Amino acid sequence: MTESQAQNPEPSCNHLFAHPQTPEQRERVEAALENARLTGDAQGVLVAMAQLLGPCDVRDGRQS
Repeated sequence: MTESQAQNPEPSCNHLFAHPQTPEQRERVEAALENARLTGDAQGVLVAMAQLLGPCDVRDGRQS
């Protein structure tokens, strides 16, 4: 872990398929979704969609 990560840890979601919490995390998931779509990886598409969709208490600010 880098010093900047220790000082500013990214919020984390504890769902089976963790929802992205920051714009950078969302960009990584969106890139993974695009890659899965382009390569015909159906399971990758499902995982990325699960990460992007659905309610998340941490992301939506309902959890402290």
